[in-house]
Amino acid sequence: MTDLRTALINANAIPSEHRFLYAKGRKHLPYNDFGVIGTYSKFKADFLPLCPITDRLDREIRVEQTHFRKMLNMKHRTLGEKARAYMLVEELEAGSFDASHYDSLEKDRIRTMFWIPEVLQDPDAVFKNNHKTVKADEVFATVYDKSGSTIKLVFTAAFGPRFNLRQEIVTSYLTDPLSASKCFKGMPLYSKE
Repeated sequence: MTDLRTALINANAIPSEHRFLYAKGRKHLPYNDFGVIGTYSKFKADFLPLCPITDRLDREIRVEQTHFRKMLNMKHRTLGEKARAYMLVEELEAGSFDASHYDSLEKDRIRTMFWIPEVLQDPDAVFKNNHKTVKADEVFATVYDKSGSTIKLVFTAAFGPRFNLRQEIVTSYLTDPLSASKCFKGMPLYSKE
C-alpha cells in the first residue's frame, strides 16, 4: 500500500519543482539546547566566524551580531517594533538581559539556528519568495529526516544602494512541505536535483 506522499507524487498533484519537499531528507544537524544567553555566546563563537556565507548562487550573505534577534524572531513586550536589534545585543553583552521583557521564543527557531549555514551553503533548492508576510527576496529550503516539521526555510533579501547591494538573512523557521511550497514563486533559482 502506498502512502499519501507517494500517491500525490504519482498523481502529479505536486508540481515537479516542489517534489523534493517530500523526499526523505538528510540527517539533521544537532539541536541547540541552550537558552538565549548560551545561544548568543555560541552564535558569536561558532556562527559569526563563518560569515559572510557564500551561497550556491555564488553570493555572500552577511550576518552580523544584530541579526541575532531577527533570527530568533524575538519581540520586546513593551517596545514592540520600536525595539532595535542592537538593544538586545547590548543587553546580552552587558549581562543585563531579562527574558521576561520578551515574548516567549519559538523553540524551533532557537533549536535549529545553527542549521542556517548549511541551508545557505547547501540547500535543496532556492526560490523567489512568495510568502505573504515575510518581506524577503528569496527562500532557501532544505529537507531534513526528522519527525514533525521537516523543512528548514531561510529567507534572504538584498539591502543597500543598487550599486552596493548586500544579501542578509531576514528570518528562518521549520515548516511542513505544503506550507513551504506556498512560499515559492516560479521555478527554482537553484536546485540540487
